[in-house]
Amino acid sequence: MLKFSILINTTDSFEDCWFPFFTLFKKYWPEYTGKIYLNTETKSYSHEGLNIISIKNNKNTPNKRITWSECLIRALNVIDDDIILYMQEDYFLKDFVKNDLVEKFIQLMRDNTKIDCIHLTDAASHVEIISEFELLFTMPKIHENRICCQAALWKKDTLKLYPRNYETAWNFEWWGSKRAAILNHNFYVVDRNWVKLNSFVIIPYIFTAVIGGRWLKEVVPLCENHNINIDYSKRGFFERKTLNLNMRIRAKWQRLPTEIRSYFGLIQLKLKSK
Repeated sequence: MLKFSILINTTDSFEDCWFPFFTLFKKYWPEYTGKIYLNTETKSYSHEGLNIISIKNNKNTPNKRITWSECLIRALNVIDDDIILYMQEDYFLKDFVKNDLVEKFIQLMRDNTKIDCIHLTDAASHVEIISEFELLFTMPKIHENRICCQAALWKKDTLKLYPRNYETAWNFEWWGSKRAAILNHNFYVVDRNWVKLNSFVIIPYIFTAVIGGRWLKEVVPLCENHNINIDYSKRGFFERKTLNLNMRIRAKWQRLPTEIRSYFGLIQLKLKSK
């Protein structure tokens, strides 16, 4: 098996996702025997038969809440492999991982130093720019999903350049994609004529089992079929709601300080790159 690590990005408040995630992971990815870094804040977790390393990135200052991006940065500083697979704790596997294809792409990254990231799902990009590599499309330098938190293979040192410690996950994707239009890295995504949701998927998983802190209803039959018991009453179920004007203004106002900081950070990055 090729050497790489898996990073499961999480927070302690999502502890209820860990048991179902790793139960399904163990069943549907039996070939994987490497390290799995669980990016916790202060808690530890173990699962029989899996090599899980609980990072506990905030164990020294447990009373100080750190941002999503700062948690990610601290995790990347702990991982010792140069290639990682990024996932999150609510990406519940629902079928067997195509391990041979994952390893094929990892070998491709090792053989070609110019490949910095390979998005493994068709959700990452709606582009069809044929690349020099079989089964991969090239992502253009300007694309809103160049940085995406869905399953992807990353050169660790490349990923470390994109988070800003004051940003949320949404900021990381939005502003990170804008930073990716400036920084000279090469992003690829699987050929969407080949990998298609609910048809052929390399890593078959629920695209975020928890939305807005609530369970996606798709989780229920999956967990019932695998005898995984979850108390759904603690989170409740996600119901899509339309935000009224006041709610949208309030949300935008709350995001404004970070947005301004990210905007000026982008300008500074552009000036440095000239």
